[in-house]
Amino acid sequence: MGTRPVHDADVPTVADIFIRAFPESVRHYYGASIPPIAGFRDIFAFLARAERDNFLVYEESGAVVGYVVVPRTMGRVWAKALFGGHVFLWVFKWMLGIYGISFSRIARILGNKLLFAAYSSEQLLHGHAQVLSVAVAPSAQGRGIGRQLVQAGLELLRRQGARTVKLEVRPGNERAKRIYSSLGFREAGKSRDSQGEWSVMIAQL
Repeated sequence: MGTRPVHDADVPTVADIFIRAFPESVRHYYGASIPPIAGFRDIFAFLARAERDNFLVYEESGAVVGYVVVPRTMGRVWAKALFGGHVFLWVFKWMLGIYGISFSRIARILGNKLLFAAYSSEQLLHGHAQVLSVAVAPSAQGRGIGRQLVQAGLELLRRQGARTVKLEVRPGNERAKRIYSSLGFREAGKSRDSQGEWSVMIAQL
């Protein structure tokens, strides 16, 4: 029981955890009905391969109940997505209707990713590592698993030589902000996407 590196077999569970942990974001980008899980699985399958050493899951009684992705540099993630052919494959699958998402929804998602890329460019200039995504299954929340995942991710980045780590959290998510503050993160600004404002937090390792 505890944190371990992600396995390919974990991807469907991780995708399901994301959907259940962030229902408001999913509805914002995909509409009232949850789209086929294939798109989420493809994204996390890509991250599991691109960031194999920096993708951790939390296992409890043989089941994965949480995950964290902590890229050492977002530039590497973007490069692998673009030059590894993944973006073109995702577009092709969307055109075949596999993802079940309308063009207007795709436009919203792409607009959000462009905003994220713009903020990531600032991160590249300053050399920050990043807590890209962390989530715990609703049934396992409230037991300190999220904190353990982030802490394990920070230790991993420290061993890899990272000096600063950035994350983004919704301003109203006080519970998460308290956890991050207890791990050494301090608010350092704001960013924004189509869903609203984010609080940017940075920690020194």
